[in-house]
Amino acid sequence: MPAMDEAFWANLDAHIVAHRQDGPEKAPAASLQSSPTLAVVGDAAPVPRRVASDWTGVLDTLTAAKSAAQQQEARLREQAAEQDTLLQELKRSQQEVRALEGLVREIQAQADAKAGELRARAEAQVGRVQAEASARLQAMETRVQAAERRAEIAEGWLVRIEQASRELLPSEGRAAA
Repeated sequence: MPAMDEAFWANLDAHIVAHRQDGPEKAPAASLQSSPTLAVVGDAAPVPRRVASDWTGVLDTLTAAKSAAQQQEARLREQAAEQDTLLQELKRSQQEVRALEGLVREIQAQADAKAGELRARAEAQVGRVQAEASARLQAMETRVQAAERRAEIAEGWLVRIEQASRELLPSEGRAAA
């Protein structure tokens, strides 16, 4: 089994070198040299094993990826905290808006009630003023009618007095009058 493990690692090393982004021709010379020990698997040809320094690039990549993942996780936590804070603030704002809407409805209802009360008072006042004006007008019409009757009576009396005074005048004065 140890020979198989060494063959596996050797094949993996070869695969990594072949698929490097900068190409196998730019791989460090040390990585392409075989190590002093060769592994033999069954009847297969010996497979060269590369130096462990080839793995330092992979380890650096993994370390950088881990660091980037940690930084991303920290940013995500910060964003989540900010979003949570904003969400709480939004909920408070919505509650305040609902409370203010309730106050507005209550004030509107009070204003409507007050307006209705004032309208009723005004209508009652107008009714009283109209009734009082009607009563005064009626009283004045009654006075006018009474004055007209007195004037008619006075005219009648004046006509009678005039006739009586003519009758009292001597006959000569009657013809001239």
